Amino acid sequence: MIASCIEKMMRSGCGGCEREEACAAMMRRFGVRPGGQGGAATLPRADGFGSFMALLGEVSKAFARPPPRPASSAFSRDIERQIETLLPEGAMRIDSVAKALGLSRQTLYRRLKAEGTTFETLVERVRRRLALRFIRDDGLAVKEAAWRLGFAEPSAFSRAFKRWTGKSPAEMRRRPGQSG
Repeated sequence: MIASCIEKMMRSGCGGCEREEACAAMMRRFGVRPGGQGGAATLPRADGFGSFMALLGEVSKAFARPPPRPASSAFSRDIERQIETLLPEGAMRIDSVAKALGLSRQTLYRRLKAEGTTFETLVERVRRRLALRFIRDDGLAVKEAAWRLGFAEPSAFSRAFKRWTGKSPAEMRRRPGQSG
């Protein structure tokens, strides 16, 4: 996406783009003269290459920011509470949660879609929140935490925990100043 944006900027300018003004201001700051309607951008001279690279860094940071997460609705929170209750029973299925809430699976799916989320996203969010509490705050063993979160194997839980936090459960449990 960044490459196509830069290519468009270099070829013909940014006419019609919703970010045109913000990008133009950023480019001027870094010594790139933006092309106007139908005009190509002008790169800085060779001595300004560092400025251009800084511009690319700023642009990539802007694109790398995750979109803001919508606030959970009361409906999503109800589903998350139900998921939390059912997690120790094993594989989390949308049918089980829908039945517990007195809804059909399709109605639950449709309402979540209308809120811009999925059942899998909510299960992942609940598991992540609880995993952090179980490991960091409660000091549960990995095996116990895995069972409570509905993982079939402790190794699957450990991989998920590392994906969520960037650290293994053991690393998360260590306090500052402790070694090994």
